[in-house]
Amino acid sequence: MSDLLIFIIGLFIIAAFLRVNFFFYILYILFGAYLFAKIWTQRASRNLTYRRSFEKRIFLGERVTVNLDVINRGLLPIPWAQINESLPIRLVSPNFFRQVLSLPPKGHAFLSYDLSGRHRGYYPIGPLSLDTGDVWGIETREKRAPEVEHLTVYPKIVPLEKLTLPSKSPMGTLRSKVPIFQDPSRVIGVRDYVPGDSLRLINWKTTANVGRLQVKRLEPAISVETAIFLNLNTQEYDAKRALEATELGIVAAASLANHVIALRQAVGLSTNGVDPLATNGQPITLPLRKERAHLMRILDVLARIQAGEAFPFTELLRQESLNLSWGVTLLVITSGESEELFDTLFPLRRAGFHVVLLFTDSGGAFAPTKGRAESLGFRAWRIRTERDLESLE
Repeated sequence: MSDLLIFIIGLFIIAAFLRVNFFFYILYILFGAYLFAKIWTQRASRNLTYRRSFEKRIFLGERVTVNLDVINRGLLPIPWAQINESLPIRLVSPNFFRQVLSLPPKGHAFLSYDLSGRHRGYYPIGPLSLDTGDVWGIETREKRAPEVEHLTVYPKIVPLEKLTLPSKSPMGTLRSKVPIFQDPSRVIGVRDYVPGDSLRLINWKTTANVGRLQVKRLEPAISVETAIFLNLNTQEYDAKRALEATELGIVAAASLANHVIALRQAVGLSTNGVDPLATNGQPITLPLRKERAHLMRILDVLARIQAGEAFPFTELLRQESLNLSWGVTLLVITSGESEELFDTLFPLRRAGFHVVLLFTDSGGAFAPTKGRAESLGFRAWRIRTERDLESLE
């Protein structure tokens, strides 16, 4: 009950006791004003609405403008309305947008504010509240809009201009120095037939012209199909560097996926991180694809994903490698060397996979770890900073 209503009730009691007409006139005016303000504010709050629009995905370091269209759908003016939008502190400080305005009947007000993608993540924009009231300040109402939209900030992508990934998969689109991987769709000329050449390679038209058997010369080519395995189980990282090392691993995964897609090769992602949109708590796996849209799906996951106590990484490797074909490159991003990791990867290498290791939390001398990995047939790198990532060859 408002203070004015209490005053009106008190005035009514006094007027009824003293029977003074002046008090009754004041009572009628105040009660009419109160009733009018209550109806006006109720209708204004019901007719006050908004539309929010903004770019839902941005890259790290970019800015995005959020546009708010505040609308009065009613025939009564709205003397004042306060807009209050809740925002993530990692995108803007202070973590709210607040504006006071007035709206004519059927009127609009266009507002905007900027957000800065300073950290990768999946951020809620809202909820938004609309407070309004009458011109005398008698009645106020709060209207809370529960709709929350999200802004995705992609992780940083580091250019990997020097990087070459090994592969055992033939019949691809990349030139190869290994002549046994020849692609029948990449004909670079003809030569004389020699015993042992396949009859399917004979170029009959050229043979008829020169009068002797001619076979097609094929360009060696390989396919660099890459499955990225990203370990975000914080229990397998040093507690002091867990946050830094896992974030570097996410940057590495995004950069490598971008690099492989730029080569028009297929890439997939498997990670045991925690996705806020996942409900089953299981590891996240995206199959091998080479389309640009697939890269954006990978970046969506890497933007949302969080490190935490998660599914064992070696179990993820065993489980998801069963769905991969022979010759795929396994690009493993994890904390550091462990017996269980090497025991898991060695059978995969013998099964026909090419294994590349990226350690983001490996301390001390790295030469022994690298030597052991190479003795098992793995290529191994240690990355402690983004500059280390840029220098990968």
